Amino acid sequence: MNELPIDMISGVPMVYVKIWSRNKNAFRSILLTLDTGAAVTTISKDILQFLGYDLQSTQKRRIITASGVEYADIVVLDKIVFAGYEHKNAEIYAHTFPLESFSKGVIGVDILSEYDLFISFKQRLIRVI
Repeated sequence: MNELPIDMISGVPMVYVKIWSRNKNAFRSILLTLDTGAAVTTISKDILQFLGYDLQSTQKRRIITASGVEYADIVVLDKIVFAGYEHKNAEIYAHTFPLESFSKGVIGVDILSEYDLFISFKQRLIRVI
């Protein structure tokens, strides 16, 4: 069992994940919204490009967001680490988030469903089993 702290930003639960940077050959930590209503992990195109992922030759997928229907690029991350557990070749979406959004991505059910989670907003932590 691992524990992961939750940062509450404007009432929104945020967690740190590590994503493999192709540019640096090392993990980079980024803060993502914990979103149990999102089917797929989605990360800002800007961040993915900064980490060295190519978005030019990707497929697009139709997604439904809070702001309506959008099209997102499909990207395969070399590695992503959630709560100390590593996922290789994780297929996620790359999307442009609105300027008003403080979130640069969401960790979705595609990764969260691999585990049993106990979320304590009172203690501001997730226990991952």
